[in-house]
Amino acid sequence: MNSAATRDNFRCSCPSQFPRLRFVPPMDREALIFLHIPKTAGTTLNRIIEWQYSPLSIFTIDPYGIRATTERFKTFSEQRRRRLRVVRGHLFYGIHEFLPQGATYITMLRDPVARLLSTYYFILRRPLHPLHRTFKTQRLGLEDLIRLTPNRQNLQCRFIAGIGRVEDVEVRAEAGRATSAGICDERVLEIAKENLTRSFRVIGLTERFQESLLLMMTSFGWKISFYENRKVSKIRSAVEPGVADMIREHNRLDIELYDFAKKLFEESLCKNEDSIREALATLRSIPKPGSFKRFGYSTMGVGRFLVSKIASAI
Repeated sequence: MNSAATRDNFRCSCPSQFPRLRFVPPMDREALIFLHIPKTAGTTLNRIIEWQYSPLSIFTIDPYGIRATTERFKTFSEQRRRRLRVVRGHLFYGIHEFLPQGATYITMLRDPVARLLSTYYFILRRPLHPLHRTFKTQRLGLEDLIRLTPNRQNLQCRFIAGIGRVEDVEVRAEAGRATSAGICDERVLEIAKENLTRSFRVIGLTERFQESLLLMMTSFGWKISFYENRKVSKIRSAVEPGVADMIREHNRLDIELYDFAKKLFEESLCKNEDSIREALATLRSIPKPGSFKRFGYSTMGVGRFLVSKIASAI
């Protein structure tokens, strides 16, 4: 990793007036919400989360909307919702209102051009994806993806601002204001920025995953003995400059939100410089497991994942 946080002599480039502090772990019953934006390294982070909490205390939103949906979660008794330690999945900001024990958010953001490229190639290699057959048989390109999915552009803004499904007529905003669910404009961007600042304990960046993980370790007291990247795609050919410009044009708000998140990310690293250095030393001191032990971790991880999914669906 090229970032300064992974060098032996970790140094902070922020002004000295920023206080250095350690994050205080959340209260025993405060829930953690992992707002998983598609194609932002969320699968890797999910596998790590599954080792930090009992799988019976994790509610996982079903991406296929079969059983464990956001709508069904809202119908659970207060007692069941209060027992949860983690709520995670492709969900929109706002679900904390249904967690009486209180909650804090984490998320991962990604460069919008890279995220859309990842989405496109995911569609091509995933036969079960609803768009796979259309894109493969008609040999559609990135321009077609943008044209066919206008309400999926600026997706990171939509998730963080709390704009739900595009078929929803309105979404709640601050002080009783509302905005059309199909429109993502400057007002939505400002709501997203405010939510990041006010409600997210850790804002991670896909391009700086290990530093993001170190922030989460210091914030929540996670103990990580081993992890490996999941769903890592093969190296792809460079995108044409014109196509990249088109992606930026249609995801202008996401680009501004990503730049804003990078500033918050850097501030968090600086404020927690000592804790980050300590967590990095701990992570580096752990010997890499052999193939047999890695197989054991993987097998047990699958078991924890399945238990969480089953517990969420019943």
